[in-house]
Amino acid sequence: MIVVGLETSSASAGIAVIRDQEVMADATLEIGAVHAEQLPDILERTMGDLGLPWSDVDGFAISIGPGSYTGLRVGLSLVKGLAYVTKQPVAAVPTLDAIAFQVPYSHYPVHVMTDARRGQVYEARYETGEGRPNRTTEYQVGILEDVVAPIEGTAVLVGSGVDAYRPDIAALLGARARFAPAGTGRLLASSTAFLGMERLIRDEHASLNELEPLYLRRADFARQPPSRLARSTAAGTSSDPPGRSEPSTD
Repeated sequence: MIVVGLETSSASAGIAVIRDQEVMADATLEIGAVHAEQLPDILERTMGDLGLPWSDVDGFAISIGPGSYTGLRVGLSLVKGLAYVTKQPVAAVPTLDAIAFQVPYSHYPVHVMTDARRGQVYEARYETGEGRPNRTTEYQVGILEDVVAPIEGTAVLVGSGVDAYRPDIAALLGARARFAPAGTGRLLASSTAFLGMERLIRDEHASLNELEPLYLRRADFARQPPSRLARSTAAGTSSDPPGRSEPSTD
């Protein structure tokens, strides 16, 4: 099975192509707010470099957050367009799950924290002792101190929120804190792709009409002018590759 994974929940954009247990491509780029301008071109070049036609793709995996409002919307618009054109299914993968996937066989509970800005973090707790992330709490967003306070016993902490607030977490938890090695909490599209593949194999397909980002708080953003991607598709003149014909839902 060949799956294309997209990660757009932060200022980074990730694209991965996997085939069964093999990573064929996995790229992460710091392209910030211009996801809409660059992501389709990067994906098309990746497929070209692999010599892989769209007809060989069996499905798609998309990170649904929590994370950047704009980034998540762009990723969903792109994957919906790809799925519509290729007639292949989509699997929705929560971002925190994909990070927990990168800390398998942990003896201790794994707390994934991503930076939600303004002193807040997105967080969920996982058991990964069997090799796959098993979430044992609800997803939440809150002030760091409030999120960390309920943690009992030794815990592994990973994610961009841990990187941003490590000294504060160390002060709050002391010797109970076990920090994952540097780089472990990066948002990798390949992790999204592998979890998505598992869901596709189980026929856990997302409905394109109902597929939405996972938001844990109200969006706080300034309305931006439509991107070149949205303008060209609205005009109905785009002749770009699959996925670039899907208008943004913003």
